[in-house]
Parts: sequence; C-alpha cells; structure tokens
Amino acid sequence: MRRHATTALVAVAVLLAGCTKSADEPTTTVDLSASPQYVNRLIPGHRPLGLVSVGGNSGEFHLEGTASIEGVTVSFEPADVAAGGVAEVWVDLPEASEELPFQVEVQDPDRTSVATFAATLVPGTDDLAGTAEQVLGVFLERIGDDVAGLPESAIGLAGGTPVAGLLVVSHYAWFTDTYEITVAWHIMIAPDDFAELYLRPRDSLVPPLAYRINSWSTALAGGEYTFTEVDPPAEVTR
Repeated sequence: MRRHATTALVAVAVLLAGCTKSADEPTTTVDLSASPQYVNRLIPGHRPLGLVSVGGNSGEFHLEGTASIEGVTVSFEPADVAAGGVAEVWVDLPEASEELPFQVEVQDPDRTSVATFAATLVPGTDDLAGTAEQVLGVFLERIGDDVAGLPESAIGLAGGTPVAGLLVVSHYAWFTDTYEITVAWHIMIAPDDFAELYLRPRDSLVPPLAYRINSWSTALAGGEYTFTEVDPPAEVTR
C-alpha cells in the first residue's frame, strides 16, 4: 500500500511540473486591424484594397484572405508579417456589369484575429492614368531632388491604378519598390482645382509626407501656382 501511494505522489509531481513549464512559456498573440475598414468603389483588375497592421507581442504570421463573392483572389505584400508590421492587401477582381458590394476577411492561420474590409466592385476601366501622370509630374519637378527614392519622371511609371473611385476628387496611385505614391486632384476649374501628393513607404501604415498645389490646371499650363507641404491624411485613401 505504501509503495502505491509513493508512485501516485511521483506521478502528480510530474504532472504539476509539466503544467508549471507550460505556464512559463510565452504565449504568442496577434491582433489584426484593417485600414481603412470601408473601401470605396473598385474597378475590375489587380487593385489595392487596404492595409493590415499586425499587432502582437512576438512572432511572424502568415496572412490568409477570403472574399464573400466568387471570382475574387486575395493576396498580400508581404504575406508573412512580423508582429508590429504592415501588409498591403490586394484583390484581383473580375469583370462586373453592375455594382456589387463584397467583404474580404483577413486572418492568421489559427484564426485568432480577423480584419474585415467592406468594398464595392463596379464596372469600369482605368481612364485616369494620363491626367494622373501629368499631375504627378508637377510634384516630381518640385521635390524629386529632395525626397530619396522617387522616380525621375511620371511618364511610363509602372504599377499605376485608380483608387477610391470618388467623383469629385480623383485618386491615383503607383507602387514602386520604395513608396506608394498617390495623387489626388479636385475636378473643378481654376483656382479651385487643388491637387495633393501623398508618399507612404511600403512598410508603413500611413503616409508621413504630403504636398499640395493650389491649381493643377494652372501648373500644367505653365502659370503661377503655390506649392506647400501639408499634413498627411490619417490613413490611406481607398
């Protein structure tokens, strides 16, 4: 009887020791956040949906995404993100004959956290590239020598896409190895046709640099215009 009691006590001690070791091991957590949560109109093609910030105490996480409608492929740049990092969320959208709201859910493999984007797929094609290149050219002439990593010219710059799909202010973005370069221009006549430039490093959540010209049509015509540095937006425009 005494031998059996001793054996039982040893077994309990081993179990308690194992529990103590597990409790001492650090727990890896992840907290995903979408920016912006609500996306404007997206036309068919390969389009930027938004950004996911990866909060957590440690570790690297592989992101996965699913869309609520068929024919949409979700991808990330990069797909593997360390705690504290940021990933771009991209979607490949099919042709559409009418407006179609949809959602994209982004999660880690264990699905302990989910970031949700709401967007609308609309019919359309990219008809903004020409004007966007001209407007960007004005900004590059002013800051191209002062900000490292910018292209010398807007002509032929690859990776361009409409963003936001707004009617009053058009937005267009290019994605280089270094920056997301976004121009926004007000669809009005001078002197109310301002334009702005936002520069976001590809691994950042928000653009730290922003600039404005008071009249883009005047600038393109060779007239006098004002150029100022302004406060950047609180989040990317989509």
